[in-house]
Amino acid sequence: MAAALAYIGTVVGAGFASGQEVLQFFGLLGPPGVAAIALATAGFAFFGYVAMDLGRRKGATSHLPVIRAAVGRVLTPLVDFVVTFFLFGAASAMFAGAGSVLQQEFGLPWVWGACTMAAATTLTVAFGLRGVVSSLSAVAPFLIGTVIVISVKAMWTKGFQVTSPPPGWAPVLPGWFVSSIVYVSYNIITAVPVLASVGAGMREPRSIRRSSIAGALGLGVCLIAVYFALVSGFPESLNHEVPMARLAELVHPSGKMIYCAVFLLEVYTTAVADLFGFCSRLRPVGTTVFKALVPGSAVAALLLARTGFSTLVRTVYPLSGLTGLVFLAGLTVAAARNARHTA
Repeated sequence: MAAALAYIGTVVGAGFASGQEVLQFFGLLGPPGVAAIALATAGFAFFGYVAMDLGRRKGATSHLPVIRAAVGRVLTPLVDFVVTFFLFGAASAMFAGAGSVLQQEFGLPWVWGACTMAAATTLTVAFGLRGVVSSLSAVAPFLIGTVIVISVKAMWTKGFQVTSPPPGWAPVLPGWFVSSIVYVSYNIITAVPVLASVGAGMREPRSIRRSSIAGALGLGVCLIAVYFALVSGFPESLNHEVPMARLAELVHPSGKMIYCAVFLLEVYTTAVADLFGFCSRLRPVGTTVFKALVPGSAVAALLLARTGFSTLVRTVYPLSGLTGLVFLAGLTVAAARNARHTA
């Protein structure tokens, strides 16, 4: 169960909780977004299992052994660079998201939220894998429940409908199939350092299979709930950096405050996974250099975060997701190879 919750906590971050990811990749598709979410849920189950199983087989402490096993030595440098770069870019997006929500909803300086989130993330990652998994699995159940409750109440208040976006709004990628696969791609890239390390501590493939399915179903339920809440709120939900916080405010007078707290927790879980994955790739966890690298990397990510939250979601995520398709293809081949050997 801890592995499934860590999986969910890794994926459910600022982009997800704000509504920006779901809006850009699924909501702007209109009705076909439902099919895209179903495909994404299946993808999370399959690729999550393969990543954890490869981590178990290789005794992985970072994403590198899993990448090498999936794509081979020739493509490993390219995919490794993309994954490592994306982890850094995604951490920047998390810091930017924290600054954006406090600025949008409470008028606080952007830098206050971004710096506070960077500091909390740095302290957690400094404790290594145990601190990362503990924080993710502890926070995830609360996040799932709150996202679903607010989404359902928003639909109840505004009315349930599945409509296409108004003219002038287009999805970040064309077609529900492409949007779904790319969404899974960059989220697996984010999750693979944690999944690989968690898998290395599991002995039975059956436990890994159960964890990946449970994690994927939890993600699928959250995705469809947020999707319906956002598309039912067209066109208003299109006009905010953090549309889910705006919907929460419409549900209840204190909804904005509650959802901002939830949003910041979700930012925190993914920022922790991203920063851990980035630093663990560069230096072994627990070493003196690793502990020094963590705060230095957080400061560098803060500088990139000034680019803006929605800008990072629309640029870094799709680019990394498209490149990460090579990694997904490698995971598929690795799964097929393993199936032949065990047959």
